Amino acid sequence: MSETDPEKLAERYIAAVDAFDERMRSVPSELVDYRENSESWSPRDIALHVADVDQLLGLRLRQILSDESPNLAAINTRANILRLRKARVDRALALEILASTSAMNAALVEILTPDEIARKGHHPHGHDVTAGDIAVFLAMHIEAHVKQIARVLKAAQAR
Repeated sequence: MSETDPEKLAERYIAAVDAFDERMRSVPSELVDYRENSESWSPRDIALHVADVDQLLGLRLRQILSDESPNLAAINTRANILRLRKARVDRALALEILASTSAMNAALVEILTPDEIARKGHHPHGHDVTAGDIAVFLAMHIEAHVKQIARVLKAAQAR
């Protein structure tokens, strides 16, 4: 982990959430379900995924902060997207969920002490992660999906 200042971590995370929200709201309604192929994700899918994972990361952060070396929660993000796609969950709901969970997550990140940043949990893929790792990943995950939406829109416009 490169950044350990809790306030800077929280600021980067909230900036990423804001950029994601702005990017998603800029997606024209006729492109919200555009997918390049049957295996790719649409902007709506991406919004649902980001909200889903943000909830999971917040849960993992709270597990690490409250338990000694916990086994962290796992989810099947692809299966969740397929279910949510069938339900036609609105992107606005995903953005509301993200706004709520990110506010709570950022509040927790902002007050992390050095000892808390170093606390560890056991990731479902077999390695240990720290609260600091999760604090960094909260922003990185969303930043990556802002770029993904830009790529999807570029592909949609090129068709």
